[in-house]
Amino acid sequence: MEIELQYLYTGDEPLMVPAELANFSLAGSALFDIRDTFFDTGDLDLRRAGCSLRIRRQSNLPTPFLTWKGPSTRRADRAREREEIEFPVDHIPADGGEMLDALDAAGLQEKLVGVIGKKPKLAMIGELENRRSTHDYVQGLHHVELCWDRLRFPLGPSQIRLELETKNDYAGRFIGDFDRELREIFNGDLSDAEYGKAKELCVRLYPELFGSQAA
Repeated sequence: MEIELQYLYTGDEPLMVPAELANFSLAGSALFDIRDTFFDTGDLDLRRAGCSLRIRRQSNLPTPFLTWKGPSTRRADRAREREEIEFPVDHIPADGGEMLDALDAAGLQEKLVGVIGKKPKLAMIGELENRRSTHDYVQGLHHVELCWDRLRFPLGPSQIRLELETKNDYAGRFIGDFDRELREIFNGDLSDAEYGKAKELCVRLYPELFGSQAA
C-alpha cells in the first residue's frame, strides 16, 4: 500500500529540508538518480484505469525493480491511497513480451487481466528521468518519506515536485499534519500536482489518446 501527496514547487528559493515536521524528526537523507521505464497497452488501458507498470533503475541500488500500482482512491486528507507491489528483477525487459514474462514469474499478470479483461499486449510507452533526494522522518515506529524530485520529461519543461509518502496506514494519519506545515513553510510556492508522474508523462506524449481524462 502507498499513501502519498504530490506537489509542484514553483518557488525560486533553494529547496529546503526541515529538521522536524508534524513532530517527526529527520532521521536520514539520500541523493540518487532514477530512470523509470513505463509499459502499457497501445491504447494506454492501464493508465486510463488509473494504474501504472514500470521498471525503475536507481543509481544507489544494484538491481532494477518492477513496480505495479493499482487504481488510487482519494482520502479525506486529500492523500491518494493505492496498492503498490514491487520486486527486484535481474534485467531490464527489452520489450513488452519480456515484461509479460517478468509479470508471469512474479504471479502478477492477473492484476493486468483484472483491469483490462484479457491478457494484454504490452509495449514500452516512455521514460522519465529524475534526480531525487529523499528524507526520512520518524516518530517511534512511524515513518514518512519526503522527496524532492527534479523531473525531466521526454517532451515539455522539467518540473520540481515535492512528494510525501508512507507505506503504513498508521503513519498515514499524520499526512494531513505534514501537509499543513509544508504549506505554511513554503508560503504559496507549493501547489497540488494536477497529475501523478506517470499520467503527466502520458498526457505530454499521447494527448490524442489521453485527452482530459482524470485518473
